[in-house]
This record gives sequence, C-alpha cells and structure tokens, in this order.
Amino acid sequence: MSYRRILAIVIRHLYVWPRNMDRLMGSFGWPILEITIWGITMSYFQQNLSNSLSVLTVILGSVIMWQILARTQTEISIVFLDEVWNKNLINIFSSPLTKGEFLVSIVLLNTIKIFFTILSLMIVGYFYFKFNLISSFGLYLPFLLLNLLLVGWSVGFFVIGVIMRFGYRVQELAWAIFLVTQPFSCVFYPISALPPWAQSIALLLPSSYLFEEMRNILSKNSINMSNLYISFTLNIIYLSLSIWFFSAMFEKAREQGRLVKLN
Repeated sequence: MSYRRILAIVIRHLYVWPRNMDRLMGSFGWPILEITIWGITMSYFQQNLSNSLSVLTVILGSVIMWQILARTQTEISIVFLDEVWNKNLINIFSSPLTKGEFLVSIVLLNTIKIFFTILSLMIVGYFYFKFNLISSFGLYLPFLLLNLLLVGWSVGFFVIGVIMRFGYRVQELAWAIFLVTQPFSCVFYPISALPPWAQSIALLLPSSYLFEEMRNILSKNSINMSNLYISFTLNIIYLSLSIWFFSAMFEKAREQGRLVKLN
C-alpha cells in the first residue's frame, strides 16, 4: 500500500472542495441550515410549552448526529461520483492505485471533511442555542461518533458498489438511501413508537441503537452499554460486507468493461 498514492487522491479532492459551491453547501450550508431551522422551531416550543424534558436539547442532539451520519455517507459516495462526472475514473484505476488504497483515501478525505462539518455544527449549536455537544455526551461522544462514521462508510461503500453494477441510473441512491432508512433509524422517537413490522427492520440497523442511547444520555443522563456494543458489532459486520461487495462489483465492472462506460 502506497501512502503517496493515497495522499494524492486526498489532496486532489481537498484542492477542489473549497472551490466548489455545491460541495461547500453539502459540508456546511445544508447542515447549518437544518440545525438553525430546528433550533428556532424548538426554541419557540420550549418557551411556549411547559415540559420537564428539554425538547430543544434532544432535538438538536438528534439533528446534529443525523447530519454527521448522513454527510458521512453522502461525502463517501460523492468522492466516487466526482471521478465519474469528471471522466477521471478510468485514469485513476489505470494507475498503480489499488482498490484498497482508493478506499483508504476516501475514508481519510471523508474524516477530514466531517471534522469540519462537526466543528461548524458545534459552533452554531453552542452560540445560537447554548447546546454544548461535548458536555452533553461527555465521554460517550467519541464512541458515538465512531459508530456514526462506521455506519456512513458502510452505506457509502455499498452505494458505490451498486453504482458500479447498475451505472448512472442509480446515482440518486447516494442521496436517497438515508431518506428511506431515516424512519427506521428512530432519530426523533424510540423504537417502541414504530409498528411491529418496522421495529424488526429498525433492530437490524446500527443507527437505531445509537439514537436510542443518544436520547437516554440527553434526557435521562443514563446509557445502556449493551446497545452500543450491538451497534458496534453490526457496524463491523456491515462494513466488512460492504467492502466485500465493493470489491466484487469493482472486479465485475472491470471484467465487463463497465468502468469505461461509467467514464
């Protein structure tokens, strides 16, 4: 594995990132807009409704965590789609760059971008709504963030594999997949609020366990560690499967000449 080739991919995309308004809006604009809208809305409700539970804290925590998860997956997929849209995919994989190096490079790039997304959400949450992400989650924050990143990477690699298999016509999956899974992730409500058939689906998603415990931390100042362990275990299983799926679809696309067609 060549770290120089990995850094070449990372630096290339970091160079383009601040010069592309669409990418900047994805990393900063839309997440900040959503937390602002939700923050103002819940501030109004909190001022006009008497409730022992801080609705604002739970909602803002949910929005921030969901944005981190959604942006992680979307940014992973968009790195690949950028190469497709710029007709650079065949050039990359005609070079000595390996599949493993490509995946490591987009994970590293994704981590850098998400760091700045998290930082911007923390600043807006604190200065506008007095929501402190670090003090709210305490020592559990690193573990929650790691699991959110693992979910995003798993789904992102899966989406890339699907695009390699079916081509341009499924690229909307990069944005749509989390809109479909959000109801089952139980971002704003407990799993018990879902009908029985939907609960069965939610229990298969690592994100549902994370948001369940996030609400427990914010509202009850307690946590069920077994849910976090289940989430982490599911993440490792799904990440391994998504990497395998990506590798299989890549080899199939190369054998059948679909990489050229994507270009």
